[in-house]
Amino acid sequence: MKKTILLLGGFGFIGSNLLDYIDLHISDLFDVIVFDKFSHHPKNFIFNCINKNYAGDFSDDFVIETIFKENNIDVVIHALNTTVPATSANMRFDIESNIIPTLRLLDLMVIYGVKNIIYISSGGAIYGNKDFSLKHKEDDVAYPISSYGIVKLMIEKYLYQYSYLHDLKVTILRLSNPYGKYHYSDKQGVINVAVRSAFCTTPFCVWGDGSAEKDYIYVDDFCEILFRLIDMNEKYLLLNIGSGYVVSVNQLLYSIKELIPSFEWNYVKQVRTDVQRFELDITRLFSLIGPYKFTDIFNGLKKTVKWLEQRETK
Repeated sequence: MKKTILLLGGFGFIGSNLLDYIDLHISDLFDVIVFDKFSHHPKNFIFNCINKNYAGDFSDDFVIETIFKENNIDVVIHALNTTVPATSANMRFDIESNIIPTLRLLDLMVIYGVKNIIYISSGGAIYGNKDFSLKHKEDDVAYPISSYGIVKLMIEKYLYQYSYLHDLKVTILRLSNPYGKYHYSDKQGVINVAVRSAFCTTPFCVWGDGSAEKDYIYVDDFCEILFRLIDMNEKYLLLNIGSGYVVSVNQLLYSIKELIPSFEWNYVKQVRTDVQRFELDITRLFSLIGPYKFTDIFNGLKKTVKWLEQRETK
């Protein structure tokens, strides 16, 4: 019998890739209810695994409760956020549009007996710049430097409380920098934004001198890992999800230029809330799923360029 997933933010970058992964690999296992601000995919992509789609504001209690009233949900995947690190200057908005609606969501899960939630957190914004020469482990003390990161961390803490008080099965995935298909944001995701700039022959703006080093993960790898973890028996699971490989922004830019020779970029003033280096320790992940061969960065770039080229040049 199929399980029913409630996917919050289903038409965003992560959500779209999760839908695509289900369609391609596990359509016999899951039906999906999508909640998004859009009534259909903004780029008109069709995903066969979608059973129902609800459109609205995450802060609208009536819409969210209607979903729970009308459906038997087995697992919630929370991939929704109203801001990104570069736009999270309004801290009150961050709290009111992310934390408070998430608490209401958790209350509804308790009321309607939905016991399983997967939350997509951040492997970069959470840890901040503290001890950035070391690999970050899940048990490290977090020092987020952006409102976005603080909000992610606060939601993680509330998820732990609900797991403790209400016996919810909670999986928190501290995701590094994902890239790949179905990405259209012009504010977050250096690889995809840079590649689209290359196609548009618009110089890409680099914050700082390009020396920032971060972990990047091809989004297909993330989707496969998430669905390997979805039936884990742990009541509370906090995991770093990254490729385990750190690359500088300058290395990325020159790799993109190899694929698109016309690509150009400019260096601009560094944004203070941008984490300059993070490397995730993924030992805990490997202990659960075993060895995993991640898509290497250059092959991932080639796949991303090919996918975007088929759409940007139409």
